[in-house]
Amino acid sequence: MLINALRMAKSSGKLILRNKAFIVIGILIPVLSTLFINLWYRIPAADLKDSVHELSTIDEQMAYNVDFYRYPVKVYDTVMDDRTKGICYNLNSAGMFQIFRADASGMTDEEILDSAKRTANDDHVSAIVILRKEASDTKLYVVGEDDDERFDLLKSSLEIELAGEGIEHEAPEVSFVSGGGDEVDYYRTRNISYCLAISSLAFVFGGVLILNTVFSEKKDNVYSRLLLTKASKASYLLSKMILSVSLALMQAVLMTLIFIAFIKVEIGISSLQFFTVIFLTGLTFGLLSLCAGLFFDTMSPAAILAFVIWSISALIAGTYFDISGASELYKKASLLMPQRWAMFSVNRFINGDMSGYSLMFCVAIAYWVIIFVIGVLGLRVREQE
Repeated sequence: MLINALRMAKSSGKLILRNKAFIVIGILIPVLSTLFINLWYRIPAADLKDSVHELSTIDEQMAYNVDFYRYPVKVYDTVMDDRTKGICYNLNSAGMFQIFRADASGMTDEEILDSAKRTANDDHVSAIVILRKEASDTKLYVVGEDDDERFDLLKSSLEIELAGEGIEHEAPEVSFVSGGGDEVDYYRTRNISYCLAISSLAFVFGGVLILNTVFSEKKDNVYSRLLLTKASKASYLLSKMILSVSLALMQAVLMTLIFIAFIKVEIGISSLQFFTVIFLTGLTFGLLSLCAGLFFDTMSPAAILAFVIWSISALIAGTYFDISGASELYKKASLLMPQRWAMFSVNRFINGDMSGYSLMFCVAIAYWVIIFVIGVLGLRVREQE
């Protein structure tokens, strides 16, 4: 069966190489998506390190201005004098914390706590400070899980700024538990996420190229003649999977070579890690568009479906923008997208966690099992019709 599959794959592969679209899908898009890393790397993150972000209103949204390299802290300043301003600027200048200062001088304690709870639940913040005239009355709240070492550093730094006097540390009133699990640091992974978003277009249409050979072979009765030989339906489907693996491998190798030769910026992952993420993601998308397209009998709806798969998956996965502040429903929907798991793996690689390999392989295998079932169902539907 394998020998027959290899022969059929070789024959179909020649048709793909003769297709003019192969130059764009197999070469141009993968190369450009990798080269663009040099451009995207120079897109600055929110450059707020030199000054405290003064909020215009007590409930002004912070998420759009958060620098994800730093620990976002909202400060309710009930004094608003040079001393409290100096405390905020000293904390901000440390480089580790990003301070957002709100004028709370005319607010009651209940109003401040209500605003803090809204911020904790609806905004992107890791800690909340209520600065008062007396150091002993100043309060520090943690938002989410109290397991970030930077919170302890914030507490220590704030105590130093308050002349060494102790401050009250409370968590229950404001803290909330987020969805948990891995979190993607968007500004550290965005170079790869942009690359994935663009290259995924080549991956899904790579599957369409292979699907085109299926339609051509059925139209020319090649498929029927093959079944009259020793070839079986299983070997025919296997030949298309071999083509998908070959095309994804070629695209991934090409992108990795470009990555090694032309990408001079340090993005936190090695060439092997880059290849692993690109190849497994590319193969998943190639197989997905191929098998989903088997439910159609012409190229037009299959091409439209491929474009929809690419555009919607890239959008929901958060490859274009940070979704850490999105609703829990949106975050759960993003977990259905291959790009999201690729970003999780990249985030682990950047943090020195080699479990990114096992994560990518396990997720890819799970997708492939589902895709194989879709492909078999697609073939049966077409045969019945």
